[in-house]
Amino acid sequence: MTNTFENGRRQVARECLKELTNLPKYDDKAVTEILDKYTPKFKPLNHMRFSAKSVLAYYVRVIRKEMKDG
Repeated sequence: MTNTFENGRRQVARECLKELTNLPKYDDKAVTEILDKYTPKFKPLNHMRFSAKSVLAYYVRVIRKEMKDG
């Protein structure tokens, strides 16, 4: 069951990252809106003690690093 949740979390984070990458330039307000948009999809998959938005942002950073490092 844990792998299913992990795969779900990573899928939502990848969708969010794709939208963040398409931003013409970094803008805190736009980033916050995109994270807020994906947080409801991520929330049922988050069974950690931190907020869903914080964990989603963490997963986005991890996936971005994985993509960068190959």
